[in-house]
Amino acid sequence: MSDKYAKLRKELLFYKYYHHNRINVLIHSIFVPTILFSACCFLNRIELFKGITVTNLFSIGYTLYYIHLYLPTGLLAGLIFIIVNIGLKKRWIHLSLPTEITLFIIGWLVQFIGHGVFERRKPAVLDNLIQSLVLAPYFILFEFLFKLGFLPEVRSKLEEELKNIERKK
Repeated sequence: MSDKYAKLRKELLFYKYYHHNRINVLIHSIFVPTILFSACCFLNRIELFKGITVTNLFSIGYTLYYIHLYLPTGLLAGLIFIIVNIGLKKRWIHLSLPTEITLFIIGWLVQFIGHGVFERRKPAVLDNLIQSLVLAPYFILFEFLFKLGFLPEVRSKLEEELKNIERKK
């Protein structure tokens, strides 16, 4: 990965630093999307103007930032956001508000348990709230792509940089 991807590596490394344990990463792989999905559902209830919802704006913002970091995965994330937004608009996706809030709360609780029990490290969200909230879904997308065998050079470089950080401690 060339230097033009240094920002992507830096951002992924920030989040990966807090997520070494395989069980905790699995927990996050399930519950980060759960939190994001439930948040999209309940934020979609807030219409700002002429059919534009808070979810639409967040989706655009996240997508643009992800594209800024790395075009191919940014476009993939954008496609996922488009599908969710269409599903919400056409009401293919419809949960009750109590269900959405319950999923959101359970998602957070399970992740904190994952950090306390398996990772034994405080969550990234305690060090940088905004960066964590924006990066968590992108990190999980990368973890999924890594498991499928995509972007092996990115994965190995991240693991190498993480080992260097751990050695310096």
